[in-house]
Parts: sequence; structure tokens; C-alpha cells
Amino acid sequence: MKEHKEILNPVWVRINHWTHAICIVTLVITGFQLRYPDVFKIFGFKSAVHYHNVFGFIAIFNFLIWYFIYMVKGELKKQYIPTKKDIKLIPKQGYFYLVGFFKGDHPLMEPTPEAKFNPLQKTAYCGLMFFLLPVQLLTGLFLWDIHFFKPVIDFFGGVRVIDAIHIFCAYSFATFLIVHFYLATLGHTVFAHFKAMIVGYED
Repeated sequence: MKEHKEILNPVWVRINHWTHAICIVTLVITGFQLRYPDVFKIFGFKSAVHYHNVFGFIAIFNFLIWYFIYMVKGELKKQYIPTKKDIKLIPKQGYFYLVGFFKGDHPLMEPTPEAKFNPLQKTAYCGLMFFLLPVQLLTGLFLWDIHFFKPVIDFFGGVRVIDAIHIFCAYSFATFLIVHFYLATLGHTVFAHFKAMIVGYED
């Protein structure tokens, strides 16, 4: 019998994910260089500013596409908003990542097209996509043209406040990248989850 391969991540999700990943990595690298130019010297300063701005706008556009498609498909709430049951299962999911996986325990759930994320993932992605990322993109936009957005910047307490929020989000994203990469290795095999985001399905 021919093996049935269920697509977890359709083409548009994979393109959106990897575009977002490239943007975030580039923004973190160039952002650290702009913040610590004496330590990080990957690009020239002007090039770092240019790449930071370009990939920042690509990230904004990519986020809007993600939000629009999920809204049109009616899957935003189902995939990204944790239920009371999800929240109650967070400790068990955390235990699995920290202990159970290394003991050979089975995952609490297997991903399906209708429910791709476990309770901890769903809760984390909810905070990431509906709070942290929008705040990061908006504060970056404000800092891109301080004079144009001066009324908004002043309303929120001035440039230093906006900059501090932007930097806090940047450190949060840098931390998220490390944790996300590690958790992505905890599949049936080390590369199973990576495969799902490249070809669309896991074995």
C-alpha cells in the first residue's frame, strides 16, 4: 500500500516561515551591529542600516500577509489562540521538553493540519505573533523616521522609551531563535521538524 503523506505546512506557510526567519536573523545581526559597532563588524555601518531597514519592511509585509491569509482561511483562532485546556496542559508539555523526551516518553500530541501546535507552542506563538512581533515592528517603524512619527513617539514617552522597547523585543527574539532551534530538533528524528517546514510533511 502506498504511504499517505499528510501536508502539515502548505507552500505559502513554508515560504512565509522562511522569509520571516531570514528577516529575523538578519534584523538581529544588523541590530546588534548598530547597537555595538565596536564588537560586531560584519557589515559597514551604512550597509547595516540599509539591510536593517530593508528587511524590517519585508518583515512587516510578510507579517501582514500571514495575518490576512489566516484570517481569510478562518484558522487564526484555532491554530494560535490557546484554550483553557491548552493552558492546563502547559506544565505537562514543559515536563516533556525538559525530562520526558530524554526518557523516551511519547509526545502529548502529534501535529495535524487542524492542530499543528502543542499547548506550549500555541501559547508561545500567541504571545509572539500577537504582541511581541507587532510591537517590535511598530517601534522599528517609528525609529526608522523619528521626525515623521514624532507625535506618536512623544505620546509613548519619547525616543528613549521606544528605543528601549525595541531593544527589549530584539533580545527576546534573539533568545527565541535559540530556543526555537533547539526545540525544532526534538522530533521523531533531529531533522523531522525541519523537514516538515521544507517539504511540508513529517514521516
